[in-house]
Amino acid sequence: MALLTAAVVLVAALGLLNLVLLLGVIRRLREHTELLSERQSAPPEVMLEVGSIPGDFVSTTVDGRVRARADIPPMTLVAFLSPGCDHCEEQLPELEQRAAEMPGGPEHVWVVVVGKGPETQEYADRFAALATVFVEPGTGPLPKAFAIKGFPAFGLLDQHGVVASTAFGLARLDLPVAR
Repeated sequence: MALLTAAVVLVAALGLLNLVLLLGVIRRLREHTELLSERQSAPPEVMLEVGSIPGDFVSTTVDGRVRARADIPPMTLVAFLSPGCDHCEEQLPELEQRAAEMPGGPEHVWVVVVGKGPETQEYADRFAALATVFVEPGTGPLPKAFAIKGFPAFGLLDQHGVVASTAFGLARLDLPVAR
């Protein structure tokens, strides 16, 4: 009988220990869930911070025009895209619409296709009538000047050439509308 009592007490103690450990694990999971949701709610930093001025650069458009930082018109939308980027593909229709509606026309929309080879041509052709288009490698002058850290990256430069807003997706970017 004493052995049976000891076995019941041991099983009860193990069950209680298991319950305490399980409650601790649940508490830690809740903490981790809160931390992850805080991180995911903040958009990723993909380019220069708001209030920054792009670095100096000299680059050539796909139609052969040489452009430098001083050539950026006031209120310019800049978009950095990379072929093969799924999120870039998702943003293309909205970028086309925004580029068509951007005050100032194609000179006020700069699309930088970052990559090498023939896959960049499709993007360049798609925006040729809507924007000033550049094709550069990831280490090119424009990605460096705007400190690009991911794709797609969108930014709006104000009338002084200062980054007024940035976004990972166009829906979060405050843009002027209508021509």
